[in-house]
Order: sequence, then C-alpha cells, then structure tokens
Amino acid sequence: MSAAARPGPPESGRRGPEKAVSGVVPARLGELSPLQARLCLSVRAFLLELVADIAGSSLVVGVSGGPDSAALLVILRLLAPSLRLTLTVAHLDHGLRPESAAEAENVTRLCRDLGIACVSDRAELPGPDAPGLEALARRARYAFFETTRLRVGAQYTAVGHTQNDLAEDVLLRLVRGCGWPALGGMPGFDPARRLVRPLLLTPRARLKAFLDEIGLATVHDPSNEDLAFRRNRIRHGVLPLFLAENPGFLEVAGRLWRQAGLDRQCFAADPALQRGPRPGPGGEVLLPRTVLSGLHPARRIRLFKAVLDGLGSGESLTDTLFRLERAVATRRGGATFQFPGGKTARVFAAGVRFRGRGALTEIVAGDKKADCEILNEEASPVNILIFGPNGSGKGTQGSLVKKKYNQAHIESGAIFREHIGGGTELGKKAKAFIDKGELVPDDITIPMILATLKDKGKDGWLLDGFPRNIVQAQKLWEALQAAGMKLDYVIEILLPRQIAKDRIMGRRLCANDANHPNNIFIDAIKPKGDECRVCGGALKTRSDDQDEDAINKRHDIYYDAKTGTLAAAYFYKDLAAKGQTKYLELNGEGSIDSIKETLLAQLS
Repeated sequence: MSAAARPGPPESGRRGPEKAVSGVVPARLGELSPLQARLCLSVRAFLLELVADIAGSSLVVGVSGGPDSAALLVILRLLAPSLRLTLTVAHLDHGLRPESAAEAENVTRLCRDLGIACVSDRAELPGPDAPGLEALARRARYAFFETTRLRVGAQYTAVGHTQNDLAEDVLLRLVRGCGWPALGGMPGFDPARRLVRPLLLTPRARLKAFLDEIGLATVHDPSNEDLAFRRNRIRHGVLPLFLAENPGFLEVAGRLWRQAGLDRQCFAADPALQRGPRPGPGGEVLLPRTVLSGLHPARRIRLFKAVLDGLGSGESLTDTLFRLERAVATRRGGATFQFPGGKTARVFAAGVRFRGRGALTEIVAGDKKADCEILNEEASPVNILIFGPNGSGKGTQGSLVKKKYNQAHIESGAIFREHIGGGTELGKKAKAFIDKGELVPDDITIPMILATLKDKGKDGWLLDGFPRNIVQAQKLWEALQAAGMKLDYVIEILLPRQIAKDRIMGRRLCANDANHPNNIFIDAIKPKGDECRVCGGALKTRSDDQDEDAINKRHDIYYDAKTGTLAAAYFYKDLAAKGQTKYLELNGEGSIDSIKETLLAQLS
C-alpha cells in the first residue's frame, strides 16, 4: 500500500483562531446545546480516565466515514483546544464496494473542512466472497492505523467503538466461551497497541442525536447488515432481544466492563503471578506444581490465563481452562490442552508446561526428564481429519489410525443417525430438513459434529466424511478454534478418479462375512473367481457399487478442487504450511500394507 496524505494545518488541534467548519460543525463547545456539550465533556472525562496523561499528545483518529467514527472525530476536534491535542485522521478504503472511493473522498473533505490532516490509502484485499474476509480487512485496517501513527509520530490511535459495540462484544465473547475477566469486553485502552476507545461507554443513540443536532451527514456501510457475519447476527438478532428484556442492557455491559477492569488490576498484583511462571527453553513457560498446589482453583485458573495471554493472541476459553484445572487437581499426567492461537498446555508430575505457536523443547539425549516428556506427549489425545475418495481405502487406514491412538472413529453419517435417533434438539432440526428432502444447513451440522467430538472424542478423534466442501472446511476450523480444540493431523489419500471408480465397482461382498476384503481390481485381495479369497464363500455385489451415475456424482463433489472436497482438503494444507496443523499425503495406489507402513512412519 502507498499512503496518500492530504494534510490540513499540522497544528490544527492546538493553535489558531477557532471558526465554524463549513457552517455545519461548531468550533467550540459553547456553540452546542447543553445536552450535547455534556456529551463531549463526558467523553473528555472518560478519555482522561483511560489515559491520564493524554493531554498534549498527538492522536491518529481512525475514521471510516460512518456515524461512530465521524462523531468521534468531531468530538475530539472540539476537545482538542482544552486537551492540547494534535489530530491526524487515518482512513483505509477497503475497496470492497463500488461506493468506497466516494466515501474516502467524503472523509477527506470533512477533514479539510475541520482543518485536520488526513492520511488515506486503499487496501489490497481478496474479493467479497473470499473466506475470512472480515478478519483480513480488520487486520489491514489496524496495521494501517499503526503505520500511520508511527509515520506521523503520534502517541496514540483513537477508534470509534461505542457502548453498543461493547455490548455486542460481551455477547460474542459469551458465545465463544471466554473466561473472566475477558468476558467484560474489549479494553478501553490497549497499551501494547497504543489504542484508545474514547466512546466505549457512550451509547450509539447519543452519538446519532449529536450528529443530528450539528447536521453532519455520514455514510452507511451495507456490509453491517450482512447476516453472514456473526457480529451482525449478534447486532441485529441477539442484542435487540436483550434490550427488549432489559432496556438498560447497554449500561449493564458498561458496569460489567468496569468490574472486569477492577478484577484484572487486582489479579495483576497477585504475588502468584509475580513468582509463579518460569521461562523454559524455546519460549516455553513452566508453572511448577509447588506453586500451583498452594493456590485456590480460582487463582490457578487466572494464573493459567495470564500465562496463555502472554504467549500471544487468542482468547483462552473457559471450558478448556476448567478442564486444565481439573487435570492439574487430579494429577492427570500427559493431558494436553489446545487453546486458540496455536497455544498448548501439557500437565506433568512437576507442573504445567505452556507453549505458544512455534515454541520448541530441546530434548537432550539421556535426559530422563525429557524422555518422560516425550512419552507423555505420545500419550496425549490426538485429533485427526481424513480425506479420500470412495474406493481409496480410507476406512481401512482410518481403523489403523484409530487403533494406534485409541481414539474415537467418528463418521459424519453416524453423527446424523445418532442425533436424530436420540431426539436431540439439533437432531430434530436436522430431521425437519431431511424430511423435506433438503440439505441440512451448516449451522446445524457443525454444532452437531462439534458436540459429538466433545462427547466421544475426549481421548482424541478421527473425523471421517466431513467437511465435504470449502465452506464447511472453513466453518469447521473456526468452530474448532472457538472451542479450543486442536487439530493434530489432516490425512489425504491420493487416488486417481478412474482407479477410485474401478475399485468401487470391483468390490465384492462375501455371503459369510462382509468384512472379508475382495476386489476384482486389486491384486492383493482379488477373489478366486466367484469365491471369497478368505473363506471360499459365495460373492455378491452391492447395487450402489454398480451405479455409475451415483459414483460419478459423488466423485464430482470430491474431486472438485475449487469448491468441493479437495478444496476443503487444500484449505487445511494451507493451514499446515502456516504451522497450524500437520498435513500427510498418502499414495492410495499402493497395497494396503505399503500405505499402512507409510502412514505409521509419518505419524511417528
């Protein structure tokens, strides 16, 4: 990106005669009604509460052109003289909508009218249908803000999150299973990023009234109405229900935020935090059992969370923290827990070892303690996804992996049958679609799969038959991350389409035992004419194995590398390239034994 600066007077917030802006925006608080003047003064008080020494500072203000950020800019412009602030606006055009260029020009015009320097740029992002676009846009936006802050020498960046955003964030964190005090919502001030949110305890309705009074028009971003994004579903579907039950819910979120802040400060002063964590090799952090054993479980959990937070981004989920605490309390050696952001915690006799993404342990030959740790790692639960077309021997190899790790072999079809047969709420919803001859939506299928993984996969799992397309792959990964569940391996069995089809059509079933392998196209298990190669029993074919149209339809979905099952597999392959899982490719044309040997070698 190459930023284009459109500067106004460099000291616009500090000096010079005050005058009205384009006859619309007032230059002084005294020109506002008492109600709106009090609003500005409350923002001033909160800003000083967040950053006590902010007076005399330079601020970069992130402005999209929407009502929240526009109100923030005007309010800071009115407060600038008394706080001796120098303001610079940063605007990033994400380039995702045709009208975005005009909106960027509107921001530039507003800054020119206010006499404030404006730095704008256009992001280079993938198309509107790209996976994870919202997260990519957010990262690009904040990276641009930080680049601008460093470029202009500002001390802080201000953004326009409101009390409504805070309430939405609290609900989002509740949905994701965040622990306390993270459940209190986003910070008002993030020292690491020098990021401040002056409007965090200001309701959006008050800002709208403020803009209406001064007659300032702002832009509306239609993507904020798109229910494909979870935050928008919370905003337009969930939060209104809370407000209907309690019209003061925004204030409730504000009080929760304050309580979380006090508790965070209290724990930061806990002596256990100061003396407990010990740095280990390769960026690890060790918590000795001698420290943990003397603490109340509540303090242990907060200590775990503090260590995990120190290892990088990714919120520590309450359920996983509780499971870690139970493992420590019951001295469950070898237990391993995965947290969002690629972080892990492993329990040993001597304590707990935490690793961030990329952290390594140096194992010294002959070190008995290190050898013990290796054994414990091998005993920890392993989670695996397996891909392969019908006819690739996926079931055979899956059974081998299941035996190696003593894990649950979970097939997507069986999950549906169990939930529907068991009459679960998700099963009832799925049945309603199936009865109408419709596909079950992913927002029912994925929670169903996740519930089964949690219930049956406590000692690890092998998931077979899902995901079947790229969208499901992305949603499953997001769900696993949100649930704090690791994905150790993804296995893909490679097999040309024609060979896969021949193998399906060549399968023969023994009348005595359907598990006796017989296939007329595989030399290693080729039957003796019409007799089973194992017991000599009569052979028969399955009708669906001879239905070429049905086989072709299934393979059309699997071999689709753009949106189908292969695209799903390649999604995880890309994650493996980033170090977020491991991806194993097996040549499915070999014999069962040769594939088995290769697989075991790669898993060891």
